[in-house]
Amino acid sequence: MRHDKTAETECRPHGGRGMTVNRRTLGMVLFGTALAMCWLGVNPGPTAAVEVGEPAPGFTLPSTTGAGISLSDFKGKKFVFLEFYAADFSPACAANLSARKANHKSFEDLGVQVLGVSSNTTFSQQTFAESLKLPYPLLSDFPDRKVIRAYGVLNEKAMISIRTFFLIDRQGVIRKKWIIENPVTTVVYSDTLLPDIQAIVGRP
Repeated sequence: MRHDKTAETECRPHGGRGMTVNRRTLGMVLFGTALAMCWLGVNPGPTAAVEVGEPAPGFTLPSTTGAGISLSDFKGKKFVFLEFYAADFSPACAANLSARKANHKSFEDLGVQVLGVSSNTTFSQQTFAESLKLPYPLLSDFPDRKVIRAYGVLNEKAMISIRTFFLIDRQGVIRKKWIIENPVTTVVYSDTLLPDIQAIVGRP
């Protein structure tokens, strides 16, 4: 089980003595701190994980197809295998995404759309996808990382996604979640995923 750690900052007067702060000055300091946190992309609170049986958070993100892709595009039509990965051109990420490429026809035969999501820019993802010749799109959650946060898979320190997979059914409900042990280096081959997916999709 993974436990997220959040950093807490406590401010105390120097030397333990009380000090008087003008309310306007304090307000400006707090506003400046909040603005700096937003600028740096720091999330002040922990991200809440979504679990099996819950509705999958909706999204619309730019993709390597050149157009935006929404989760709702597949509602009533296909299951979605949503793969969050850390970074373009990372060897482990390249190996994992290539593993989905190797069995892409099996996903297609089961009526499952594969989507990869990271916090990289669309330009970076496009170059990365072309280098791997991926037959499915990559989606960019840059710069806000709202979708990565919504699914509870954001590494708060590095501001990248933690390798996690979700299977979402045609009604938009999460049916399976894979939490990867040692997500930075582990390569998950598709033949270890497909039996579970086939059992859930209900096709021979």
